[in-house]
Amino acid sequence: MPDDSPAADSSKREPVYWPRVKEILDGIMARWIERSGRQPLPGIHDFYWETPQALKDSVLSGIRAIEPGVPGRETALVRSLARAIGTSGRMPLRGPFLSREETDEIAAWIDSGTPEGP
Repeated sequence: MPDDSPAADSSKREPVYWPRVKEILDGIMARWIERSGRQPLPGIHDFYWETPQALKDSVLSGIRAIEPGVPGRETALVRSLARAIGTSGRMPLRGPFLSREETDEIAAWIDSGTPEGP
């Protein structure tokens, strides 16, 4: 019987590198801007992703987006993209949202040490 667990699936997955993570995040924000008809307003987040380091240093509602030693799925970044956290809704606010596959890619990138490229 095949193993369809997330752990088994991640072992079959190609490595995820920074350019793909940036593409995913840029894409969701472009879709949000198109849907909203405006640029995002400054809010409670200090959240940037021009570089891998900027993303690692980002803060979401007072919590670091990516914390060393925390599995990708448990980081504030992935949790906020996959579902609401506390009183904060799923990001980006009111959608459109990332697919499960896209959040899995970001989690895999974090779990592999946030590599910039091959």
